[in-house]
Amino acid sequence: MSFILGMDTGGTYTDGVIVDSSKRSIICKAKALTTKEDLTIGIKNCIENLNFDRMEEISLASLSTTLATNAIVEGRGASVGLIYMGTELDEEVPAEISVKVKGRFDIMGHMQEDLDPAEIRQVLSGMKGKVEALAVSGYASVRNPKHEKEIRRLADEILDVPVVCAHQLTSALGFHHRTVTAVLNGRLIPIIDELLKSTKKVLHEKNIYGTVMIVKGDGTLMTEAMAKERPIDTILSGPAASVIGGLALTGRKDGIVLDMGGTTTDIANVSEGSVKIKKEGAKVGGWRTRVRAVEISTFGLGGDSRICLDRKGNVQIGPQKVWPLCVIGKDYPQLVHELQSFKWVGELKTYSQQEADCFMYVNGELPETASPQERKILEKLQGGPHSLTYLARAIGEDPETIDLTPLVESGILARISVTPTDILHVQGRYNQWNRELSRAGVEILARRKEMPVNKFVNMVEKAIHVKMAMTCIQSAADFESEEFSFAESPEAMYLIQAALKERQTSLLNPEIYLRKSIVAIGAPAGAWTCDAGKLLNAEVVVPDNADVANAYGAAVGKVTETVELLISLDGDQYILNTPWERFVYGSKDEAMFYAIHEGRKYIEHQLMDAGCRNWAIEEQPSDIMVETKENEPKVYMGTQMTITGVGSAF
Repeated sequence: MSFILGMDTGGTYTDGVIVDSSKRSIICKAKALTTKEDLTIGIKNCIENLNFDRMEEISLASLSTTLATNAIVEGRGASVGLIYMGTELDEEVPAEISVKVKGRFDIMGHMQEDLDPAEIRQVLSGMKGKVEALAVSGYASVRNPKHEKEIRRLADEILDVPVVCAHQLTSALGFHHRTVTAVLNGRLIPIIDELLKSTKKVLHEKNIYGTVMIVKGDGTLMTEAMAKERPIDTILSGPAASVIGGLALTGRKDGIVLDMGGTTTDIANVSEGSVKIKKEGAKVGGWRTRVRAVEISTFGLGGDSRICLDRKGNVQIGPQKVWPLCVIGKDYPQLVHELQSFKWVGELKTYSQQEADCFMYVNGELPETASPQERKILEKLQGGPHSLTYLARAIGEDPETIDLTPLVESGILARISVTPTDILHVQGRYNQWNRELSRAGVEILARRKEMPVNKFVNMVEKAIHVKMAMTCIQSAADFESEEFSFAESPEAMYLIQAALKERQTSLLNPEIYLRKSIVAIGAPAGAWTCDAGKLLNAEVVVPDNADVANAYGAAVGKVTETVELLISLDGDQYILNTPWERFVYGSKDEAMFYAIHEGRKYIEHQLMDAGCRNWAIEEQPSDIMVETKENEPKVYMGTQMTITGVGSAF
């Protein structure tokens, strides 16, 4: 018997499961807090919490991670130099140094201008010691990669850094997006490499020497070697794993998979057992890429979303993520006294902090421009977290004069506040952490609203149900390619709020029916989704082990490799474009034969490198027909050949 270790590193928790590789059943599961300063600490704690005594029998460790996505959003990673050719880059790219050089192919792959090797050598020498990776991108390189390959050869001679060629990452047209993809891939190489090295060190300490795989953004698995070469493919890895896990746990082929985590709620539409892939490529951190990823709608609603009162005194839930009071209160119970000691209730202030908030020091140093007030507060927090009102008293200031938001946004401090997780603790529906601190924070907000705690909690609970239902409604529109926001339309919101029983009308009683079942996964999902489903007249399915669906999805995912090849008609010749070479043939049949032969051979090598013992490969040819004259038959211009292999190591 062999086992699979599946792990998912989320914004709050790192989840782990041990799966029987033959039965695909979960043997044990565990959670640990994610340690953002060093993800391997959370991974190690999670593995230890599994209490599994047959680690040496684990043949596969499969990971999903938000590391690449977060790095792009936060602008972190290696400094990348870019050499591009063929046309101008009209839009910004995320490279530190960008240089255009001679060299161009047309869209059919014919050379229009050759490279100047002396120019390339001079540019590369100028980048030496200034960049940690190099991206190379040429206009129409997917039709002829010769120039990109030549620059890579010269770069390997001159620069001792990883080199990324755009044509190796995608066969799609779109010069700017392909260039952005190559640059971001270069930026992520050292980040994913360090994650894999650190993770393998932890695994070896636990006697786990099985194959290591990473979940890609389309929900399939990639090898450790491929992840180091193409880390860009791991963006949106976590949401993709949740979809795979949700389907596997329920056995369903259709539904709306809703994954409520600590930070966000991610929603995917599943039809006939598959999830739609973004044809235009995933967009992360404002950058449009050419990376295949599942189509996900993401909303700032999670178990760790901040619950506060806005300037009008209305309850606001998210999108800001905070530490739940109950979680921090487990290690710092003295915060209970600090919150309970707050007695003053006056007019609601319009400042960013509220009396239910606490703060703790995370890491980093204050900038030189920091105020004396900020320096005093940081000194107080060095010894542990404190409430806002405690800090105000300690430094002799009024709470409304303190704004710690800049220090929170910079990562120096973390905010601790009331969250949906705290509401569950107050209700007694979840009791893992410090319920007393949760109640102390909720009592402050309830007094601000001038209502009993139970009534306030019920109001917040209903607001969460309505907000979750609203995310499903907006997602349904998104999945049908409707590019609008309901929240921006007062007319639409009038009807939706009436249907969700949030607005009372004397004449209208609209209803909303979600035509698919909701598969709810994620630790907090079961607590909130069932009532949200009632508002949508939808069935809600919460599978067993829904709290570790992401980790399970990582464990049971399959290795899938896809290659796209293009046959183009050029006069009386047929051009076969592959990600590695350009070939010319005299007939369509000959080009088709070699496209299938070379494509299958490439896929087989990829699957064997991934450790697959069994696989199935399919070819999908699609002729490109163009209408040249009205009312006349369309003319054949070429064939798009997609070859896909699905493999398994068991």
